[in-house]
Amino acid sequence: MKKFLLGALGLLALTLAGCSNNALTTNKTSYRPTALTAVIKGNAKSKTVSYQIANGTKHSTKVNGGTYFFQVPAATTDQKVKITAGNATKTVTVKKVKSLGNYKKVAAKYNQMVIGSYLPTKVQKQLQAAQKNQAATKKKMAALAKTNPAAAAAAMQQQQAAAKQLQAEMATAKKQAKDDLLPTTAKAGLKNLIDTKDVTVRGNVQDGKLMGLAMIVPTKQMKTKSGQKKFGTTFALLGTTLGAKPKIVINKFEKVLKDAKKNSSSTTTKTIRSNGIRFNTGFSTDHLYIYMTK
Repeated sequence: MKKFLLGALGLLALTLAGCSNNALTTNKTSYRPTALTAVIKGNAKSKTVSYQIANGTKHSTKVNGGTYFFQVPAATTDQKVKITAGNATKTVTVKKVKSLGNYKKVAAKYNQMVIGSYLPTKVQKQLQAAQKNQAATKKKMAALAKTNPAAAAAAMQQQQAAAKQLQAEMATAKKQAKDDLLPTTAKAGLKNLIDTKDVTVRGNVQDGKLMGLAMIVPTKQMKTKSGQKKFGTTFALLGTTLGAKPKIVINKFEKVLKDAKKNSSSTTTKTIRSNGIRFNTGFSTDHLYIYMTK
């Protein structure tokens, strides 16, 4: 009788252990982010699954048909993710990736170029010429001050008046561009940084680093001239800000668009590379997605 009870208890323990192992599974133990996040998937015998990233705040997600999934934003360090379903737990690792740079610096550089794009063409050319000849002009003014102080003073007044006029032009351009500018600061996590009818720019910021950007464009807007212009401008300026070569990327992107038109139901993601920046393109029935990462 004693042997029978011990055997029964042993069988029960094995059964319970088996149930525990099957109560929660993950399709991988180690994940590498694609685009802005890593997608964690698995099966669970519960209504919800909770998860905790790097000992941070606990989150939960519903289990549908025995399966679950959730996203972990990419970061510059490996992240341990603890997953719980009832009494069952699993821990997986999300691998680190490189950032696109300091968020504040990226935003400042991009915004400067966006504001510049709203200046009148004549002013843009004047500004480019002034920047190009800045060193030569400074040297010329120093020489003139030695030979003809009065002429140098008059030239300085003209420069100051031109600078004041440019500041006024820049202030006007900044007001016009306000909806197209990146926030100067951004909290950690995934959020829409720019959101207009023509384009949405979503970013993943972690510890002050910009981990990735997603440019999302409604396909209906791509059929309008204003939508095409906004797409081209935003795409080119983001690429330039990140150090890519926009002309090369756009040429390759045009081929991707042609391939997509041939198969309108395709959602396959294609990758374009330029100067260490990856542009992953994907399509849905009503949106175009471009992910920018390293």
